Amino acid sequence: MDISHTRYASKYWFFFTVLFIVFDYTRIYNELSLGVVQPLMILILILGYFIVSSGEYQFAKNRQMICFGLFILLLACYVPFAQNNNYAYKTVKAMLLYLPFTISVICCVNSFARLKKFILILILIEVYIAFYGFTHAGYGPGNYFLDENDLSLYLNMWIPFCYFLFFAYSSKTAKAVCLAGLIIGLLAVIVSFSRGGFIGIVVTGGVIWLFSKRKILSLLIIFFMVGLMLLYAGPEYWNEMATATDAEGGTGRARIESWKSGWRMFLDNPLGVGGNNFQVRFPEYQTDWFKRGMWGRVAHSLWFTLIPELGIFGICIYMSLLYYNIKDIFWLKNISFAKDEHEKKFLNYTGRAFVCSLCGYFASGTFLSVLYYAHYWYLIGLIVASVNIAKAYFNPQLQVNYN
Repeated sequence: MDISHTRYASKYWFFFTVLFIVFDYTRIYNELSLGVVQPLMILILILGYFIVSSGEYQFAKNRQMICFGLFILLLACYVPFAQNNNYAYKTVKAMLLYLPFTISVICCVNSFARLKKFILILILIEVYIAFYGFTHAGYGPGNYFLDENDLSLYLNMWIPFCYFLFFAYSSKTAKAVCLAGLIIGLLAVIVSFSRGGFIGIVVTGGVIWLFSKRKILSLLIIFFMVGLMLLYAGPEYWNEMATATDAEGGTGRARIESWKSGWRMFLDNPLGVGGNNFQVRFPEYQTDWFKRGMWGRVAHSLWFTLIPELGIFGICIYMSLLYYNIKDIFWLKNISFAKDEHEKKFLNYTGRAFVCSLCGYFASGTFLSVLYYAHYWYLIGLIVASVNIAKAYFNPQLQVNYN
């Protein structure tokens, strides 16, 4: 393919990649009354066209993308055998629709300039969603954010980027965006009254301090944020959060009983029951604590969705994916840099943000059925793209534009 044509396509490919994530997360097109027009499906087709026409499939050799593909393939294998074939099929379909964006990020975010721009756009999206949640009693603009717990999960993933990249960006505007994302994100978590979100923000704050290079400064910032929480959150909020560790009453006990049921389901079906079939099979395995049939009840845990639905093979694939992600982000985090090496500093701080983001995701996700939510699968693309750019920086012979 002609080099100039590749650059032309890449420029517009990047534009449509950005447009997709803006539309997918903000759902701002719902306010435009577009009727039967489905912007996201159109954008997915456009991204698919760029992927196919590029003729570059190096991403398929990436370890994370291999695991991603195997995960979808395993879900597809369950479709003919699952008790509810339709649920299993829709799960495969949803996961397949994540692929064009994730692949596009790997292919298009191929320079430091684009990486910085793309992450800043993602932080701007976080600011919008956090502000929306803050002004709508903890509820987001739809899709992934209809539930206040889901909103908090997402914010716990992006607050670390706001914190660490505040110190990595040199632009005052970018710093202001990061600071806004940090403050409004925290306030939105408070407004959500999500106990899982509270646990996630506590874990995220602790890990941010642990991985911060400026321990005293980060501690002062954490104290400031805690003070902000104390000033803004009233007694009703703290009374609600006090029940987060109550394993005997309310939703805490119900979750534990659901997890017990999930473990029974796994023991009886070690190869899994299929995507989104936990809720279908739940009445067969629910404990006596439930006083009536609970068809449709989800696991309320990422892990207890994974274990009974995808079984031994699914656990192995998912944990392999997690291992490769952790290996990559710790490699980024361990990049050493001098005071004037801004690119290395940005990569190092991005690695730290990834570590804290995953901690926030899994801390909150342990109490939510988010295995098939897009956040983690989208983040894979950003992790792979960041590592590719870093490796190209240290090895200029690699075919990645790092200027």
